[in-house]
Amino acid sequence: MAEENKPNAEEPHDIEAMKKKFKPKKKNTMAEDMLKNANSYDDKLLLVKVLSEKEQGRVVLMIKNMLKGK
Repeated sequence: MAEENKPNAEEPHDIEAMKKKFKPKKKNTMAEDMLKNANSYDDKLLLVKVLSEKEQGRVVLMIKNMLKGK
């Protein structure tokens, strides 16, 4: 039983591997660049289309919240 309580030399490596595995992935910053550079109506329309395709759940939630406010 005493052997079970001893930390294994491989455990820290496994823990670090698990942390890396579960770290949130970096989001694409393309939308941020597009926001800064969207000057015309067409640019802004394209930005909304791209965001609504990539973040469908967030767009639906935003529209639901907007409709609840009425």
